[in-house]
Parts: sequence; C-alpha cells; structure tokens
Amino acid sequence: MAGTVRSSSVNNEIGEDFLRRFIARRGPDSSREISHALNGHKVTLIHTRLSIIDLDGRSGQPMEDCDSGWAIVYNGEIYNYLELRQELATLGYNFDTKGDTEVLLKAWAHWGVEMLAKLNGMFAFGAFNRRTGELWLVRDRFGVKPLLWGRLPCGGLVFSSSAAGIAASVGDEVDVGYCARGLRYKAFELPESGAPFRKVNSVPPGAWVKVSISDAGLGITEKHWYNLNEAVFNRAAALAMCSDEQAMNECQQTLESAVQLRLRSDVPLAVSLSGGLDSSSIAALASRHVSCLSGFTYGSPTAKSSEGPVVANFARQVGISAEFVWPKHGIDSLDASLEHLLTAQEAPFSGLSVLAQNEVFRAVRSAGFKVLLGGQGGDESFGGYRKFFVVALRDALSQRDPRGAMHFAWSLGLMLLHEARQAKMYWQSLSRYRSRGAFAFQLLDWEPEVINLWGDQGSSLRARQIEDVQRWSIPSLLRYEDRNSMWHGVETRLPFMDYRLVELALALPSRLKIAKGFGKWALRKIDKGVVPDFIRLNRRKRGFDVTQSWLNDGIGVSLRKRILEHRGVLASHLKAGVDLERRLTTERLSDDRNLLDEALMLAWLVKPVRMPPPVEVTA
Repeated sequence: MAGTVRSSSVNNEIGEDFLRRFIARRGPDSSREISHALNGHKVTLIHTRLSIIDLDGRSGQPMEDCDSGWAIVYNGEIYNYLELRQELATLGYNFDTKGDTEVLLKAWAHWGVEMLAKLNGMFAFGAFNRRTGELWLVRDRFGVKPLLWGRLPCGGLVFSSSAAGIAASVGDEVDVGYCARGLRYKAFELPESGAPFRKVNSVPPGAWVKVSISDAGLGITEKHWYNLNEAVFNRAAALAMCSDEQAMNECQQTLESAVQLRLRSDVPLAVSLSGGLDSSSIAALASRHVSCLSGFTYGSPTAKSSEGPVVANFARQVGISAEFVWPKHGIDSLDASLEHLLTAQEAPFSGLSVLAQNEVFRAVRSAGFKVLLGGQGGDESFGGYRKFFVVALRDALSQRDPRGAMHFAWSLGLMLLHEARQAKMYWQSLSRYRSRGAFAFQLLDWEPEVINLWGDQGSSLRARQIEDVQRWSIPSLLRYEDRNSMWHGVETRLPFMDYRLVELALALPSRLKIAKGFGKWALRKIDKGVVPDFIRLNRRKRGFDVTQSWLNDGIGVSLRKRILEHRGVLASHLKAGVDLERRLTTERLSDDRNLLDEALMLAWLVKPVRMPPPVEVTA
C-alpha cells in the first residue's frame, strides 16, 4: 500500500505509478487507486493486493464506506475478523463482502482508535476521511507489517510499505547511525529508527500517526496505542493467583487458538520447518486441522550438516509432506540472488541466512502457496536464547534468591555442556554483547554507539525479554521475514506473535522458562505428545543453516567485485588507507562473520535505493 497528500497546485511531484513499482511485488494479484480533493490538497490512496481472504474483486482496496466517509488501504490480516463481523452485525451493520478489509473499515468507522485493542492480527493501514480531512497511519502491536512515511519537498506527505519507495521520493541520504548500530549489534530496526534513511520515518509498532489536512497545511501528531510492559504486568499479576499447572494449561490453549486463527484462508497454506522446537510446534498443531499439510525447509535429507535429516524424521512421524530447498548455485545465479536480496530488503542485513530464507519463500510461491505459517517469536517470549540463562542467574543473585540461583546455575552448566561443540560459534556471537573493551570495524570508518545488550544489572529476565521483543531481536527478524516473503508474494503468519501468547509467555515466572538445562521449558512441557521428543528434548540449539560453500561458489567473488568496482561511491564510509584487496578474500570472509557483515553492508551502500524489476499486476 502507499499514498500521497500533496498540494493541488503541485503537478507530478511524485507519480503514483512510480510508488506502485515499489510495492507491486507485495501484491501481484490486482492494483487500484483512488484520489480525493480536500482543502487545497489531493489525497491519493494506492493498493496492490495479495488475495488471500475473500478472493472476490469487491474485497479489493482502496475500500470506501459511503456512510462514514472513510476509505482504507491496508496490509496484513485481521485473524479474528469473523468474531468482529458478528459483533458489528449485532450493532446493525451490513456487509457486502466476506473479507476482513470491510470488517476493519466498519470497525474503524464505528469505534475509531478504541477498536485497535479488539484486533488480533498483523496490520498496517492508512485510513482517510474525505469529510474531516483526517489521515491515520496505524501499525500493529509488534510491527509485523511495515508502515513508513516522509515529507515531500513541497510540504506534502507520502506513506508506503516500502522504505525505498519513500526514500526515492523524499531523499535517500543514509542514516549512518542506524547502519553502524545494526552492524555492530545485529539490531537494525528500532521503534524510533525503523529505516536506514534520514528522511524516512517509521510508524512505531503499536502506534499511530494522525495527519490533519487543512488549508493551512498538514498537522502531524503521534501516539502509542499499545503498551507491552503494562499488558505483561497485568498478566503476571493474574498468573500469581494460578498454579503452575493452570498457567501451563492456559499457554497450551492460547497457542492452539493462535494457530487455529491463522489457518483462516481462502487459498492453500503451508508451514515452515526448521527442525527446531518453535516451527515444529506450529507444524504439529496445524497438521491436526489441515489435511495433506506441506512443510518447507532449507536443507536436504541427505545433507547431515543441514536441518534436512531432522525435518525428514519429524515430517514422517507427524504426517507432513516435507519440501526440501537445497539449490545448487553457480557464480552468476548467486550474484543474481544477492542482488534480488539487496533490492527486496531495502536495508542492510546480517549474515547469509537471510539469503537462504529468501530461497525458501521463492520455493513456497513456486509450489503454489501464498500463505506460510512460521515459528518466529518463540525464543523471545518463552526464553529460548542462551543469553537468558545468564540473565536469569544474574536476576536470582541480585534478588538474593539462593534456591533460584542454584536452579539457574545448574541449567546454565547443563546447557554449556551439551553445546560445547559449538563453542567457536558462541564466541563469535558473543562479541556483540561485549560493551567493554575496544571495538572497531575493519573496513568502515564508523563508531557505533555503545549498547549493553545484557540489560541493566538489576533488570529481570522478563524485562530483558521485553527488550528483545521491542528492540534487539524481533523488529529486525520481522523485517527480514516480511521483505523476503512479500518479495515473492507470500504472506507469513506467526502464531507466536499472537499478542495474547506474547503477553502470557512473558508473564510466566522464570522457573517455567529455564529449567533442567533447557530454555523454553514451558513450551517443551505443553508440547509433550505434540512434538516428538528428539526435537522437544533436544538441548542443542541450531541456527538457520545455509550452504557453507556459498562464499566459495560465488558470493565471495560477487561481494569483492561489487565493492572494488565502487570504491569511489563508498569512499566516504571507508577507513583511510584500508587495503580492500587484501581483506576481501573469500577465505577471510568465510572465517570472520563480522567481516562478512561489513562486506554485505558495503554491497548495500553501493546503491541504497534499488528499483524493483517490473511485475505484471492486473488492473
């Protein structure tokens, strides 16, 4: 989706066809736009549709409500739209379509901002009232769907799902602070800085931006409508009155509900499989309601270094058809894949796993699926990361809780014992958690701000988890997933990001998150009989495997060529006298993850705004 507000006296400051080009791949099924003149301004709303719920053309967008004067453009899904539709029907509303867009539009017209708390879904929308001159830009609780905006040179405004589309319209000056922080700490997206361009603003997760259009110009106000800390505090207070068994039962029921809601679709859907607990939980639950369910994984059943063998075993036991993505690339195809990824992401990224993820979504769409359920969010909410073991132990010690300290020290020791073979990988990953000591980029003449990713000494495990949900983990991971999936016209649905489940899991006491050498202990307990034990009780945590030969097969050459051929463009970012030829060898890029990330950053900086290739969209 996209839109503009500009003075009626300004002609062709920015063309709608130009904006549509940047969002076409997000909605390749149809495209429409509407325009209204108001208070000396022309307001244009643009939408490209990915048809998933109610495939009838009447559910297309922009959608207008003649009674209230509201019009809406919207990305995402309102999973509880059937329940909201029934509630609105009892209030006297009639519906012309069977989709969620009309439900969202009429709910907004009836309740206004108050209806946001009723929504269970992922959404970003622009709502315009041609009578009052209000334009509201609203984003879901956790920012699953993107929504960006900027001020046009003439004083108008442009908004879009595409950061590059906004930057191409208002100015593409790179925000070095965003880039340096993201590169150093692998956390690119923050609520206050959700785009790599200085003149591009992001509507923060759980917030709205209101634009008041008048003869005097545009007035802009911003406000958060959702408070995760407050919601978790209230859930924790309620859980304090429950037994552990009752808390577990509620987690189980909420997870099952989150999965079932996300199965609502008028097109076939599939699931993502990684061989880990989170995706396996979603897949196993979904398989109970979807016959002949297909799962997609990056790996091969014959490649022991990949997730393929574990996924193949899981699929056989649960009764899922496993599709393995394990492409054989040459130099030219790897270079083309990297270029597509740089264009799709519209921002820097860390590591080659993002490229592997893109390959999975390519395969999903090629197989005819538009919807994919995934396991993103389980680690953050249920306490799955290794760092949480240390935080929990520190918390118990600061609270002078000897029993808790012994509990978490024992779990930490067991975890380290079982993961000893991955010590080298842990040591490299640990570098971003070191806030003390000297740090310097090898190629870039940047100095990132110093951030303590462990959290304050006195902060609880719960508080540190909330920071991951809001700042250090989820926002960047959601961006990777959204841009990769929508590049191929695939919608990802994430049951672990259901706000009810996030609030509940975060509110659990620490002892139900980390126990007996396991993270996500509560999830492992409720998954008994659902997920096979060889996954459920596996202490080793594996990342998203990628083909280790990619750098040797062509990515190394591609990165080196891109950077060396554009040294002039990159000169302002590079350290004086840096020897790029000596440093950018495939061997060094393979051995040093941080150096590889710097090379990927430089490849993006060569051309921060890349025009997507044209896509045929039905008018």
